[in-house]
Amino acid sequence: MMKREPRRIRPIRREDVPGMHVWELDEEIAMASGITKPRSLEVFQTMYEKYFLKVNHSLQLYSIILDGRVIGRAELGLIDRENGHAAFGIVIGERTSWGNGYGKEAILELLGVAFEELHLHKVYCEVYTFNERSLNMMKSLRFRQDGILRDHEFFHDAYHDLAVFSMMDTEFRADL
Repeated sequence: MMKREPRRIRPIRREDVPGMHVWELDEEIAMASGITKPRSLEVFQTMYEKYFLKVNHSLQLYSIILDGRVIGRAELGLIDRENGHAAFGIVIGERTSWGNGYGKEAILELLGVAFEELHLHKVYCEVYTFNERSLNMMKSLRFRQDGILRDHEFFHDAYHDLAVFSMMDTEFRADL
């Protein structure tokens, strides 16, 4: 029998939220995520509580797990079942876990959910062009860069470009 690797992602739980709030307070993580002003823990928890109450049916949140602890967060958002697509996002909040491939593993699992469970046709994301690590990861996962949204978001006193990447279900299955 083949040994199966443990899953890297699982649905987010309420007890995961306070630890994730700490990442929002990290300046480098906030910059890469486009967070201009960190929210208080109370506001942060209220936002997640709405998710747990299933107010938004176009969002699925996951915790990224390593050795039983939460090291990051991943999401499928703007899920459009009629047109068969969703956006995704990811953050590895535990700095000691950066550069070890855990984000890549989590994205592959997230793509499995999107294409095999939700039966979506396309998954896409936007990456700040100054975020070299994320740009390199998208390319290494064979996402196609669809274009650049020039001066698309204003924060930290400047406009920033966003690179748009996508992957189709057929491209994901071809790589399996």
